[in-house]
Amino acid sequence: MLWGRLDIQANGTIRLRDEELASLRPARRILRVLEQEVPKTPAEIEQHLRYYSLSDTPLSPAEFDRLLFTSVYSAYQLRSVQGVDKNPWIGFFSQLVDEIFRDLCKGLCPANTTLLQAAWPWKEKPSHLASLKHFYRSNLARTKRDT
Repeated sequence: MLWGRLDIQANGTIRLRDEELASLRPARRILRVLEQEVPKTPAEIEQHLRYYSLSDTPLSPAEFDRLLFTSVYSAYQLRSVQGVDKNPWIGFFSQLVDEIFRDLCKGLCPANTTLLQAAWPWKEKPSHLASLKHFYRSNLARTKRDT
């Protein structure tokens, strides 16, 4: 679905550029979740992150969908902003991924073995997350160098 070129506009409009794919029922459901249920402002995302972090039981399927698609939305925001404006979206994306891992392990994993903390340095993150640093590093150093 994401390869169908998801387009997220600044006004909140979300569409798939592949019209044939967008006409399918699963695509319409995903677009509905993205448009209507995913928090889009930093304050809304922070509120949802607080809720997720306080939950000790697995999220319902609808809540998990919201969490997953909020991470997708954050990744798209991260790709669309420049310079220091990326920093909050990097933090949101990292925290949302941490919550996804935490929710998937609820009741299955030994206590605190997969609870990833967004404040950890990249080098201490598991290798599958540490590899993201190459793609999502801050543009702050580049911005300072270019000015």
